[in-house]
Amino acid sequence: MDLLVESSRFAALAWLVAGLALCAVETLAPGAFFIWFGAAAAVVGVVDYVLPMGFVAQLVLFGALVAALVLIGRRVYRSLGAEPGPLPQSRAHAMIGADFFLDEAILRGYGRIRVGDSSWRVAGEDCPAGAKVRVVAVEDGSLLKVERAEEPVVPPAAPQR
Repeated sequence: MDLLVESSRFAALAWLVAGLALCAVETLAPGAFFIWFGAAAAVVGVVDYVLPMGFVAQLVLFGALVAALVLIGRRVYRSLGAEPGPLPQSRAHAMIGADFFLDEAILRGYGRIRVGDSSWRVAGEDCPAGAKVRVVAVEDGSLLKVERAEEPVVPPAAPQR
């Protein structure tokens, strides 16, 4: 216990406490930023505890460690999100490209389709109930953007006599 209380060890313990405090701040304000300051402070505390050094040397080591850890951390976090992932796997996204019949007419841009036992809100050009529509996109999580799947077939007019 005498080694822990020596006055030359107070700076090392202060660095360790500051490092733990900065790591704790990271849990309150996540963003992978304070963790590097906390890790650098903890490393300076450990190094100073094992090999006591002057305050200026501690600050230089702390600055160098912060710079190195932040650069390494940014590179690691950037590489984790480098490639875009697939679309979220949801029921709405699974319907893109599928054809359905309108359960309720699209009036003023909005209507409904029935998919299994559920009813989905759709947006698109006005169409009568029963018209065949194709889902082309998902907006706002569950609003299905649709377009008419086929043009209505108009029977040829009978020749007039």
